[in-house]
Amino acid sequence: MNSENVAFENIDRVMSLELQGSALPYGVKAALYDAARTVHHSPLVKEAALILNRAPCTIGVVTGAQVPDKMPLGENDGPLGSVILAKALGKLGHKIVFFTDTAAAEPIEKLLTWLNIDAEIIRLEPGDIDTQKTAAKMLDVGVAVERLGSNPNGILYGATGVSRSSFRCNTDTIFNTLTALGKPTIGIADGGNEIGCGNIRDIIIGSLEEFNFAERTPCGGGIFSVVPTDVLVIATSSNLGCAGVTAALALLNEDPSLCHTDHVEQALIAKGVELGLTDGGSGKVIAAVDGVAAHVHASLVSIMEAIVKRALTTAAERDF
Repeated sequence: MNSENVAFENIDRVMSLELQGSALPYGVKAALYDAARTVHHSPLVKEAALILNRAPCTIGVVTGAQVPDKMPLGENDGPLGSVILAKALGKLGHKIVFFTDTAAAEPIEKLLTWLNIDAEIIRLEPGDIDTQKTAAKMLDVGVAVERLGSNPNGILYGATGVSRSSFRCNTDTIFNTLTALGKPTIGIADGGNEIGCGNIRDIIIGSLEEFNFAERTPCGGGIFSVVPTDVLVIATSSNLGCAGVTAALALLNEDPSLCHTDHVEQALIAKGVELGLTDGGSGKVIAAVDGVAAHVHASLVSIMEAIVKRALTTAAERDF
């Protein structure tokens, strides 16, 4: 292992453990992560942070996963991590613009206000193709966080093979347009069906065939996304992926204060409950993310912060 990558590698390891709740497919994180590392030869968080660690610019964050009746205000995985990443990016001088479905917008707006984050939020409706193309032209970088990407037939599917296309905006156009314009993109994902996972689809169709659920999807195309990004970050949850990228930014800037912290994570998940965001692992409004309890999430965030602080500390020599 390259010594300068030790801290980044450790962050990657901590954020990509197989911990998700029992209602979600088990055994996918390692295979997804390994696939991502075959196309990205440096730690994933480092590659993402290198894109974001630039002169102040306009960065678009696309997130939110609402399901009528099941998750009416949206899932907590995605929005919670996105606001933490946005806070760090704001400290670095970037302008942040959020994009989400109208139905999922209110909790994100309230989270931004609660954390005193200055960010615009644009509400999308199904079929907003022109809005997405215009957005891509005004952005410098695009980041998708837990945002579904189309399968080969242009359909959005949840992790268990249930279609979301009838009610969720398809935001592929933002990222495809950014790519066509030569602008960098990042996908932060945890299931193979999100924007960015097009980078590894050819690999995981083989290694995770049973989790593509082709037989469950009416179109036969399975759940895995075909939409690529320049960098794909795979994590236990996309929220932890955001915390990992934030930690990597702290390393690049030699500024531990940019890190997410355990106490903020606990408070953030509790705030999500207050706002009605749903744990995608249980389908309940509880203090967990993808079935992982808040205190476990907070512990992992704490370890990432510790990795950063240790890497940036020059220890005195022992005298024994």
